[in-house]
Amino acid sequence: MNAKQVFLATSAFFLTSTAVFAADTTTPAPKTRAEVVAELVQARANGEELGSEGFAWYPAQKAALVKANTETRLAAEKAAADSKVAAGTTQKTQQN
Repeated sequence: MNAKQVFLATSAFFLTSTAVFAADTTTPAPKTRAEVVAELVQARANGEELGSEGFAWYPAQKAALVKANTETRLAAEKAAADSKVAAGTTQKTQQN
């Protein structure tokens, strides 16, 4: 075997072994936009801090943000409940 054949055989071996190692690495598929939006909605529903709200440095600031988030959520729930009640009375009025 001459040097050229040894070089070609060695090169072929290393190229195929590199391809095998490259094939073994798997990366998770990126999330779709819908999946990200669904996670965001779920996080907000759980009362998790999102965005710049997470940069509160002091416990008093964090407590104030949590209180504000809770008050906002409760106001939104009350408004939704009020609109359901209003829709229910409108339907009853129309039925009579």
